[in-house]
Amino acid sequence: MIINGKSKISGIGVALPPQIVTSQSLMEEIHSESRFGVPANWMDTRVGIEERRFASEKTMPSDLAAEASMSAIENAGLTSRDISLIIFCGIERDYAEPGTAHVVQHKIGSNGACMDVSNACQGLISGIAVADAMIGTGAVDNALVCSAEVASKGIKRMIKQINVNDSSYFRDRLGCLTTGDAGSAIVLSRKNSPVTGIQTMLFDSKGEYVKYCYYRYEEDGYIDGQMLMKGICDKVEEVHQELISNCYHYLDWKPEDVSHFACHQVGKKSVTGLCKIAEVPIEKTPITYKNYGNTATCSIPIALKIVNPNPGDKILLMGGGSGLTSFQGGIVW
Repeated sequence: MIINGKSKISGIGVALPPQIVTSQSLMEEIHSESRFGVPANWMDTRVGIEERRFASEKTMPSDLAAEASMSAIENAGLTSRDISLIIFCGIERDYAEPGTAHVVQHKIGSNGACMDVSNACQGLISGIAVADAMIGTGAVDNALVCSAEVASKGIKRMIKQINVNDSSYFRDRLGCLTTGDAGSAIVLSRKNSPVTGIQTMLFDSKGEYVKYCYYRYEEDGYIDGQMLMKGICDKVEEVHQELISNCYHYLDWKPEDVSHFACHQVGKKSVTGLCKIAEVPIEKTPITYKNYGNTATCSIPIALKIVNPNPGDKILLMGGGSGLTSFQGGIVW
């Protein structure tokens, strides 16, 4: 699927909880070396994730999403009443129903139409695609696409469930410990020039690989999940290698034209691999995994916030997630 953008990013907001939790402390808590033969510094040295943020026990996804949303709306120079559409895209939600977008709407004082869009780590980008289409029809002038991940709750549950010396069980779920909490939001507005804003976005899905990474409820209500990091990263890289020439073709860019490369980040190996595929030096990539871990749907907005682009900057976007889903695209600031 190919999308030709009709909107621009007019505001970005990020919410990061204050509590810092180191990777080594998590590994030591589960006695990874004595029980499973995995050194306590494995995540620091092999994955590159040194720490992440944890929200308080009572924090809901809508809390972080609302905080980031207010920041994004202010950054766009708008008010909550200027927002016609709110899309929430986090993996976890306040409720199974209604959509968390409704809770965010209430917390920020908006009256925009609400919906949730779910697509694993690619959720926020999928939400942007939906909002961009709505703007393209003329139905919406300003849309808020927000997300939040409170992965710490799942991490704490998983640590309690690892109560046997089953090395294969642990290794299949080790990737879940790489995640971190964050909120993010992007305001999209109608663009007034075809040469700025969202340009082209390419999407691809390969459903045969759904079991590489999943999070589900069993029949007894038990939460189970796994993240086979090598498998999913290798397959995502294969898809990106297939897409990249078309992406540059539709954008009419060359690798050297890229000002910044904002990609979804699960660790240093994945970022290094994506930079190689895009033929963009890693110096053009804002690193989010080192201090925030894998923030799933929030990683690209965090990267954009770090970059703080200048007008005219060309930003290449790339990412993927369980499903297996992948996307590439470009924005001119």
